[in-house]
Amino acid sequence: MPGRYDAQAEQCPRGGGGTVRIKDPEYPAAVEAAVEILRKRARQGQTITYGELSTELAAQGFDSIPPHRGVMTYLLKDVCLHRNEDGRAAMLSAIVVNKASREPSDQFSGLARSLPFSRPANWSWRDEQQQVFAQYREE
Repeated sequence: MPGRYDAQAEQCPRGGGGTVRIKDPEYPAAVEAAVEILRKRARQGQTITYGELSTELAAQGFDSIPPHRGVMTYLLKDVCLHRNEDGRAAMLSAIVVNKASREPSDQFSGLARSLPFSRPANWSWRDEQQQVFAQYREE
């Protein structure tokens, strides 16, 4: 989609001193890589920390996605929207957790309650996590 990432022009440090923007051509490939990393973890019934995801992305050549805020926030939203434009399927990024708390960030809960996901008031991230594990174990 041309222009899709223009409104999300967050910058982040990049190896070699440059910066990468979410609208850069490599961003969709980073989303695809993150989806595959998370699907693999989900099939194993395991969570992954933000730092581990950042490290695994760096190992695949996406060394410009730090584990906190910035691009990671947009990346995880787009992971949830990947083949889930209507927001009804389980949100794959529910398995990405903080190292200390072992819970998704507050930003994840905000995303879950926003369009197109619109999770109900009685929704919990734990339920979402279990739905992710169930969905990917069945594949």
